[in-house]
Amino acid sequence: MLTKEFQAVYNLFKMNFYASMCANSTELTMQEAFSLDIIYMLGHPTILEYAKYMGISQPNATYKINQLIEKGYLIKEVSKEDKRSYRLQVTKKFLVFYRDNDRFIKKVLGDIENIFSSEEVELLEKMLHTVKIHMTQGDKE
Repeated sequence: MLTKEFQAVYNLFKMNFYASMCANSTELTMQEAFSLDIIYMLGHPTILEYAKYMGISQPNATYKINQLIEKGYLIKEVSKEDKRSYRLQVTKKFLVFYRDNDRFIKKVLGDIENIFSSEEVELLEKMLHTVKIHMTQGDKE
């Protein structure tokens, strides 16, 4: 039951995000919204890091990135570490859509705080923190 409920909540968050991205922008495809989300979560990746994460070739990644740059959702900045490469950064245009997602999350969390006691909310926070730590440590194993 835990697996089913967790998956359902996770799917609702994802569906809300991608639906709001595509509903608010007629110029973005679902794949482009997904790519922007990944770039944002990777935190200023290089084109190569993005390509490796997505499992695509660097030329394919460059093509996708250039499309997102043309649409105004992404910029390339010269890397401070290696002046020969670029770091990808989402623009304010993307962050507007992300704020819609943040509002949805804040609403859900506000509802949780109103429904449950402060002790239960604290326990949920502790559980989520433990899950996050476990998941990030699992990446390193």
